[in-house]
Amino acid sequence: MKRIFFIAVFFFCVSLGFSQAEDDISFDDDLLFSESEDIVVEQSDASEYVSSKQTLKIGTSEYFIPLKFTGHFESDFGYYGTKHNQNSENNEFKNSVYFDLANYIYFMARLDKTLSVRGTTSVKFPPKKDSIKLDELYFDYLIWDRIYITAGKKETTWGYTRLFSGENAYSLYTDTDYEKLTEEEKEQIRQTIEKQGYLYTNILSDSSDTVSGLLRIPFWTGTLSGIILYNGTSTEPEFEDISAAGSLEMTFFHTTFNIFGRKNPKPETGSTPVTVGAETKRTVFGTDLYFQGIGKLADDHRDISKYVFTGGFYHLWDGRDPNFGLNFEFQDSYNKELEKNSCRIYLDMGLKRLGKNKDMKLGLQWQHIIKSETEDDKSGLVKFGFIKSGLFPNAEWNTGIEVRYHQIDANYENKIYMIRLGSSIQVKMDY
Repeated sequence: MKRIFFIAVFFFCVSLGFSQAEDDISFDDDLLFSESEDIVVEQSDASEYVSSKQTLKIGTSEYFIPLKFTGHFESDFGYYGTKHNQNSENNEFKNSVYFDLANYIYFMARLDKTLSVRGTTSVKFPPKKDSIKLDELYFDYLIWDRIYITAGKKETTWGYTRLFSGENAYSLYTDTDYEKLTEEEKEQIRQTIEKQGYLYTNILSDSSDTVSGLLRIPFWTGTLSGIILYNGTSTEPEFEDISAAGSLEMTFFHTTFNIFGRKNPKPETGSTPVTVGAETKRTVFGTDLYFQGIGKLADDHRDISKYVFTGGFYHLWDGRDPNFGLNFEFQDSYNKELEKNSCRIYLDMGLKRLGKNKDMKLGLQWQHIIKSETEDDKSGLVKFGFIKSGLFPNAEWNTGIEVRYHQIDANYENKIYMIRLGSSIQVKMDY
């Protein structure tokens, strides 16, 4: 195991050289029924051009820049009832109604195949601190049809894991929807997750909050990538204040391998945090199998102080109706300094294209913490949802139940401490 991580460290150094409300409880099937794909780096299509029929041309005396706008609108309104069993003073159903509205505007301007600028803005109500937000603003630059550069404010995802990655990692620690969390709330949850012994399977999970520069060089059967990230305000940051990560992905005999690493900003006290890892993925009889090992280096950078292993599989049976999707992951971590381990599981399954009109969906999600570093806490979350389209134009009816439970003491059985029932109508439109 150590040998794998030391190899990862070596390639990490090589790569760096190239870079220097409340939650509605409806079931979200976007992840489960999405096409499975490797999401190590987001490749730009150098041959992509914008149709003149869909663009507004901004003219100057010398040239024209095609400018394309698209958008997405969605609004939820409904009812939910919540019951907490933590104490006798709060054991009755709390009835609530809610309303959410969000509008996203995407734009893209392309001069030619070598240079394009893209951005995303969002407006959300009820208003919060960041109700009007610039989510992304970055440019793509292609050199010699071979070197890809992306720089600006952009979310980047590395890794093959599907469930213990990104916003899915948050749901056990809050009953508020991920997109409704403030940056401070997200950071508190990140700290809680690390205290319990886990590491993010996506080492760039904070990239949406930073300004970054990504360099990608495809070669042979793989891609060499390097990225720098900065979350400060200085126009001339020091190297100690910058995060730097590298990745080398290769494919051999229909099996994809990836090694990666990241250096975080140096804290006021202590050494610079460094994370390294390796992963692999292969499709067998239509089932995606993937495994990842990730480690946090000790303060002297000579050993691994924390290991995290994640393994899972994903399969979508879509040969005939109804379609059935199944995704399962197991994660185990070991803290060498504390000599403690943690483990948890995540199951996501669902059916779609149900009924005579193929307009119904069913979904089930289950997360369970078997053991954590901080305490003997067997807690979990179960969600069941039903979605029906066609009752109203351009709308979906969502109904579901969410149950959260935990084990207060090692001698006790699992106890339900929160149950929520809800139903809502979601209106949405792409334009």
